[in-house]
Amino acid sequence: MIFFDIDETLLDHDYAEKMGAIDFFQKLIDVLNLQEDEFAIQWNALSKKYFEKYLAKELSFQEQRRMRMKEMFAYVNVELSDEEADMKFEIYLACYQNNWKSFEDVIPCLNEIQGGQLGIISNGDYKQQIEKLEKMGIRQFFSFIITSSEVGYAKPDVRIFEKARSIAGQNLRECFYVGDRLEVDAMGSSNAGMKAIWLNRKGESSPHNLNEDIIVIQSLDELATVINNATIK
Repeated sequence: MIFFDIDETLLDHDYAEKMGAIDFFQKLIDVLNLQEDEFAIQWNALSKKYFEKYLAKELSFQEQRRMRMKEMFAYVNVELSDEEADMKFEIYLACYQNNWKSFEDVIPCLNEIQGGQLGIISNGDYKQQIEKLEKMGIRQFFSFIITSSEVGYAKPDVRIFEKARSIAGQNLRECFYVGDRLEVDAMGSSNAGMKAIWLNRKGESSPHNLNEDIIVIQSLDELATVINNATIK
């Protein structure tokens, strides 16, 4: 059983968020009244701030969207009501979704390994993660889709990996997990007992104390080979 993360593993999230934010900014440039670079810095900081609050269960998924938008406009001295913030976020969301795309190595990889069972373990909202898979044209590859919004635990909490294993009816040691974030994805799944694969797309330096059981790849083009080798061992 092979489980995948979505954002920055299958979906080029950085591209979608960057281009979606720029498109949103251009639509509302008269109100935002900022330079594009300044807007981008503020937007990225707020996105991280409020999504972390959502993962920590301090805000609902809708609340973190609303509060992000309210603070963005407060930065330019514009006060938004809840309804206005929600409407503004819908504009951004359309821009963000229009820029969803998979990395070039995703579909070739999934075609190569689709003989086995494939699944998703993702932090985020179930409905939105399904929409991402459908927009990328890869929903059909996955038998199981587990998200933090559905099970109540977020990566790197080992319970989300254990829940996924239970839903799929698999032994943890027979499951692989592929994700782009070292601590959240690779270490989290390894601590849960899965065979962790760190997709290090950006070529980050591996820490000296990296668990030797964690497999490191830089492209999904390598995935079929490393899984075959790991299975043989």
